[in-house]
Amino acid sequence: MDVDPALVKACQRGEPDALDALIRATYADVYALCRRMLADPDEAADATQEVFVRVMRSVLGFRGDSAFGTWLHRVTVNVCLTALRRRSKARATGMVAGGTPFALPGDDVELVSMRDAPDERAVTADLVARSEAALAKLPEDARAVVVLRDIEGLSTREVAELLGVTETVVKVRLHRAHARLRATILGAEPAEGGARG
Repeated sequence: MDVDPALVKACQRGEPDALDALIRATYADVYALCRRMLADPDEAADATQEVFVRVMRSVLGFRGDSAFGTWLHRVTVNVCLTALRRRSKARATGMVAGGTPFALPGDDVELVSMRDAPDERAVTADLVARSEAALAKLPEDARAVVVLRDIEGLSTREVAELLGVTETVVKVRLHRAHARLRATILGAEPAEGGARG
């Protein structure tokens, strides 16, 4: 998340419309990360709102020890992890039946180049749809690791710190998640034992 430091300083000085400009500049990135982590558009919208409530409360105290975008990314991940924990507790008590689709038809950003041949576009679109569906089927802890490590590009150490687990746990979850994703996308169930969970 790339944020202009001058915009952050303008927010801290209380300049009119600066906070609104900051939110507009970062909203799409925050929502996209929430959507990938939570796999539910309604929960992602709620989480995005919570992120910006925290930004409004904390922007004045932001010291600039790291880039604002890095801080915003961390706030977003923490909000999503809290939402995932709440969801897990709700499921454990029987209040929630299950997950929802990762994407709805028409929600996707256009990932297929119109310069490709129609058959290539169809193959790519099918792969994208199957990949999103496979990601949505992962358990929440595995999906969080895949999103943070593979999609957001965080290091194993950074993922471990965000999730409050060891690097070994991150590596194991990632390995198992990759096995499940491959099996789901290719249409075969993962082998019993190591590939589940």
